[in-house]
Amino acid sequence: MDNLIRPKDLSNRLSIGLSTLYDLMKQPDFPPKVQIGPQAVGFRESEIIAWMEANTEKKEPQTQTA
Repeated sequence: MDNLIRPKDLSNRLSIGLSTLYDLMKQPDFPPKVQIGPQAVGFRESEIIAWMEANTEKKEPQTQTA
């Protein structure tokens, strides 16, 4: 079973504020939240890792050859 990461822990892991995390949650490529209780949500760790890797690859600078 995949670990679930609560929003506050996720914002700490990403080094962003909770309001920035909520903005990211509105993006279509951000992993969906999982309802874990009446007023509690989390995110699947594997989906967050995949999202982080995909976004890191997009931002890596292109190397140019002479």
